Parts: sequence; C-alpha cells; structure tokens
Amino acid sequence: MALILDIAGAQQRFEQYAKPVLGAFAASGIATGEQITPPLIVDALRQLFKVLTTDVASWDPTLPDDEAERIGDLAIGLLMDLATWADRLGERPAKTALEMITVSIAAWICNQHGLIHTLEPVVNGLAILANGRAEPAELQHLARLTGEVQEAAAADYAADLEGADPHRPWRILLLNWGITATRAHDPVEMRKAFAAIIHYLPADAPRFFQEGTQQMAQGDFPDAVRAVMTEAAEGAGHGLH
Repeated sequence: MALILDIAGAQQRFEQYAKPVLGAFAASGIATGEQITPPLIVDALRQLFKVLTTDVASWDPTLPDDEAERIGDLAIGLLMDLATWADRLGERPAKTALEMITVSIAAWICNQHGLIHTLEPVVNGLAILANGRAEPAELQHLARLTGEVQEAAAADYAADLEGADPHRPWRILLLNWGITATRAHDPVEMRKAFAAIIHYLPADAPRFFQEGTQQMAQGDFPDAVRAVMTEAAEGAGHGLH
C-alpha cells in the first residue's frame, strides 16, 4: 500500500472504502433523525474530490485566497464524519482507510500553503501509517510530512488550550513527530521535532527524552542519531549518566 497517496489515488481509495460503509448503513436500519447520513457525506465528498483533482491554477481567480484551505478542511471534516460512521457500523478497515485518506488531503493543503484546522483524523492517519512502516526511507518522508502538518496546524493548536487532555491531537502529533523522525534516523528532522516538543510540551519533554535515551541504549541506531537524542535529553534535563 502506497505511503502517501496523491489526490487521485486518495479518491480511488475513498470510493473503495465508501462502499462497505454505505452497504452497512443501508442494512442497519438506524434511525438517523437530524444526523448527516453516510450517503449524504459520500455525495459531498465526491463533489469535493472533483474540485481537489483539478489544478488549483485553473480555479476561478475571483475566489478567496484561502479557498483551497477551506475546501481541504471541509474534505477532512467529512472524512472524519464518515470514519465515525464506519466505526459505529463496525467497518473498522474503512475507518482506518478513511483516516489515512485525510493525510493525503493534509499533504495537499500543505502543498497549497494552507492551514490545517481539523487535526484529529490527520494525526490518527499519520500514526497508522507510521506504525505500519519500518524502512527509514519511508519513515523519513512521513516524518517530514508530519513536520509540515505541525507547521500548518500551529496557528489553531499551538496555544494548546486543552493542555490537561493527554489525548489531545496537538500533543500526539508532536510526540509522534519525534518518534517517527528518530525511527527514520533523520538527525535534521529529529532536531526540529525535539525543539517543538521542548517548546510546546515542556511537561512531557523530560519523560520523552528519558525514554528516548533508553531506546538508544537498547537499539541499533547510528551515532548521529544517538548524538541528537543525547543533546536533546541534556537540554531537557535528562542527560545520559
């Protein structure tokens, strides 16, 4: 399975996994009331994918400058809604696939220099992708994309207003960025991720780097990777002794 799909590939995967959700919903007999239903979500996403697969340069020049950002955020939000339905209907593979598709949309938003406003499904999708990879080259690509997502989401999330919630997407994103960069053996990306963890998650940083130095002692890591971890651990007050 490709690591990060382009929009056309994401559209194909969406169509593949929308089918079981639609089928399960039709068979469920769930009374929806005022809820937006899977058929409505799927129809809306199909319209959005038609827009996403066109060259942004060909869009109406009178549209607002942030139109690409708005379209991308709407797509991520609807994919999150459909993933919630998939989970409710017991279609776990579809839920996983839909969250992975949000990563493709997030990458598209980053390429358009837009901001990411809906972060949770993207964080989930990035984690799924990272957990399914072991090759440093693939992980390096993923770590760098995670850094781009962090930058695009910072305007909305860096204030960390839900700081008491350990499961908040911003926290998970930063910690996973550091872990993925380390697994990728990418010293440059490690430094970026570690600096963000120290800056935005000062309460988490000491334990993160303490566990990181323990991993260095147990695993087979290049000297350059060990050096970056040691440097960060010392900066966070947990140097190797």
